[in-house]
Amino acid sequence: MLLTVKEMEVLCVFHAGSLSATADALRSAAEGSQPHPRLADIKTLLEKPSRMKDGDSVCLAFDSAK
Repeated sequence: MLLTVKEMEVLCVFHAGSLSATADALRSAAEGSQPHPRLADIKTLLEKPSRMKDGDSVCLAFDSAK
């Protein structure tokens, strides 16, 4: 699963220790009474794990500063 930089930023903010807890935190932000400024990134980030299958893995890689 690949994440955009913006999705990674959102993931870092809403990470809650497990996939289900993080998804709950993202859903709460998306369904709040006021639109979250990163709503588009939250929605795409919520969609990606739902497409994962057993055995899939997620890896993060950062390019070194040039």
